[in-house]
This record gives sequence, structure tokens and C-alpha cells, in this order.
Amino acid sequence: MFDFSFTEMLLAGVVALIVLGPERLPKVARFIGEWVGKIQRLATGVKSELTNHAEYTDLLNIKNQVQQTTQEIREDLRDFEEKIQTKTEAWKNLPEQKTPADFGVDEHGFPIFSGSPNTKSQIWQVKSLKKQSMSRKRDMRPRHRTTPKLRMRK
Repeated sequence: MFDFSFTEMLLAGVVALIVLGPERLPKVARFIGEWVGKIQRLATGVKSELTNHAEYTDLLNIKNQVQQTTQEIREDLRDFEEKIQTKTEAWKNLPEQKTPADFGVDEHGFPIFSGSPNTKSQIWQVKSLKKQSMSRKRDMRPRHRTTPKLRMRK
């Protein structure tokens, strides 16, 4: 705050001792110390109030930004909802359904032949749907083969 050197403070102390006298000097020094302490506490209180006010305004700005972004998100969601409602129905976009005839069987699960089968062996050569799916699953599995271990003589 104020820049006093040691010699200036010593000179002020000597002048105060001469003017006030040795009896009143401790009382005056205590009184001045109390007032300096009060002024310092008042200054720190004002500083803390100013920082609190600055933090409060920052928080208000953040709150306003959050409210604006939430409002924008709500508007975007409303627009998206309107777009979804104006789209065509979902079942119109589905691919065409497959029938059992596409898999080579009739409605009851019996195989369909292009011609009349001559023998029983031709009838039993057609795989059922379950066997077809099982063979597809088996073909899709990764094959684990053991690698041969090489042995070396020492």
C-alpha cells in the first residue's frame, strides 16, 4: 500500500514518542492497530463480495446459455418428430415377404418337386428347412484347426 522505509518508520516512532509521551503511546498504538485491522477486514469483505458478484454473473451467463441450447434441442426434436410423422408408413418400405415355395417346400413343409419323383431316393434327397439352416450355421462357424507341433531333438 504505502512504501515506508525503516528509517522513515523509525523517525515517525521517535516523533510520536516525543509528542504523545511514553504513557499514551501504547494506547494510541493499540487503537491505531485495531482500526487498521478493521479497515483490512472491510477491504477483504468488499473484495469477496465483488468476486462473488462476478461469479454470480458468470453463472447467470452459463444458465442462459444452457437454457438457449435446451430450447434449440427441443425445437430440433419437434422438427424431427414432424419429419417422422410426415414419412410414409414403415410397412410400405419393407421388402417383399418370402413364401415357403421360395425355400422349396409347400405350406405343410413337404418338398416341392419340379417333376414327379421316380423313386423314393429322390424324395429323401431334399433337405428340410431345419437341416438347411443347421448346415448354414455350421458353414458360418470359424474352423479351428490345430497346428502341428514340431518336435526337435536336442
